[in-house]
Amino acid sequence: MMNTVTKLHHLNAWERDAARGRARVVPSGVAGLDELLPDGGWPRDGVVEIIVPDMLADAMDLVLPALRRLGQQGRMIAMVTPPFEARAGLYTDPDINANHLLQVNPHPGRSALWTVESLLETGACAAVLAWPGCDTELMGKRLQKAAAQGRSLCILFRYEGLSTRRSSVALRLRLDVSAAGHVLQRVNSRGESLSEMAL
Repeated sequence: MMNTVTKLHHLNAWERDAARGRARVVPSGVAGLDELLPDGGWPRDGVVEIIVPDMLADAMDLVLPALRRLGQQGRMIAMVTPPFEARAGLYTDPDINANHLLQVNPHPGRSALWTVESLLETGACAAVLAWPGCDTELMGKRLQKAAAQGRSLCILFRYEGLSTRRSSVALRLRLDVSAAGHVLQRVNSRGESLSEMAL
């Protein structure tokens, strides 16, 4: 009898942990992307770094379906120093309430990351998107702590030339664009490829 009770207890604990894991992520809404992401979706309270070749490479399609879902919470979606295309895409999306969008343009450089940290800590934002014009290595752990505190998803869009150092961000992706098509890679802290998918 004791063995049966123990097994049932472990089964219930496993199911509880699995349910908790599902609650910690937001489905990406992009075909095949959830399989590339470590927990099967974007973290609800974590930091993601998406490395893009340059300003002309738009990676918003990767996160837009999740932002639509997060926007239903009633909390803000903040953008820090967004390029025109990203800003326009969010403001014109019929499934995102423009009244819940916030754009902040701080002084370029490190102050943009401090702005991101402050927005995350408030808990008023379901997601904070940023295009920092500097290396984020020194701020990665602080942003992770702020995202956990505010229960917010933080997405940093980084340009390739600014991501040569190691990163303390747990989830890093790199978008490679070529004439043959687009490839999304999951990379480690040193930028080495772990897995990839064609888009």
